[in-house]
Amino acid sequence: MPIVETITTALTEPGARVVLVSAGTSPTTDAQQAVRALGRTVGALDFTSRADVPATQSRPFWTGFVTSTGTVSAPPTNLPHEGVATGPGAPAGRTSGRADLVLASLPARAAEAVSLDRLALLAADRLRCGGIFAVYTHSDWNPGELADPTGAIVASAQHADLLYLQHIVTLHAPVREGRLDAAPTPAMATEFARARHRATVRGLPAPHLRVHGDVLVFARAATSPAAAGHEPDEDRR
Repeated sequence: MPIVETITTALTEPGARVVLVSAGTSPTTDAQQAVRALGRTVGALDFTSRADVPATQSRPFWTGFVTSTGTVSAPPTNLPHEGVATGPGAPAGRTSGRADLVLASLPARAAEAVSLDRLALLAADRLRCGGIFAVYTHSDWNPGELADPTGAIVASAQHADLLYLQHIVTLHAPVREGRLDAAPTPAMATEFARARHRATVRGLPAPHLRVHGDVLVFARAATSPAAAGHEPDEDRR
């Protein structure tokens, strides 16, 4: 799992607590083993209930310039339960320690299956102060309509008071002589062939082979002394 290993290595130190979020499917054993092999404690959170998807979700600020319909949902308060953490020194429950990294992988149309607002609140609830929430996703145009989840993910994370740090583009194809050299995996090639056939039959624009993904990085703000109940020192005269 190269992308899981890369994100974990870049955003955490050895010994850190890493939580993999399942959104539609459970985190694979390979992903958990990859994190554990890096010297991190790995846990899992179940986030699969479609019944939790509200009719409206948080939207990017710029959607108001496109349409005036719809409303923004209020933050939900009931959160999914934590799964079982595994690995040396794994926490026994939510009271034994917060996560240093919460990592989720979402498809292009994730908002149709899960509540992004609830996912962001879940991550914020699990993270320690200064902890990182990373989302690996991608856009998709194969059905003939562009689906780009990045704006909605950012809006939901900010709605949960998470700080938006960075948007990292991850290439699926190497750059050779100044050009992308696409080398799709068998699974990607099969998906692309199906999308191209579907587009031809329906008279839709030709699909594009996906050559990059997106990693969105957020952080839970560190608690200030005043927020923690300690007043800052004042000059004494």
